[in-house]
Amino acid sequence: MKTTTRTFYKSSLSALAILLMSSCSMLGGGSSLSNNPAVAAQQQQVEYLEQELKEAERYKEEAEQREKAAKDRLSAAKHELKALEAQAKARGN
Repeated sequence: MKTTTRTFYKSSLSALAILLMSSCSMLGGGSSLSNNPAVAAQQQQVEYLEQELKEAERYKEEAEQREKAAKDRLSAAKHELKALEAQAKARGN
């Protein structure tokens, strides 16, 4: 039990340290580099592409939902067709 708790605390502490180091480097390093026009332009390009990616992912999710709805409607229509065929067959006999 102590080993599991110790491992948990070590991994949590490591994750926290990594998070703090990365956030500090983003806050401190980003502002000094943006004075360079080439870096600023590339930063804008990256931000634009990230937005474009988010939008494409949203469209993909919407398309998947529409596809699922269409499959559900098709399945229901096939089920209804089978029921009507069985009804027609029963009345014909």
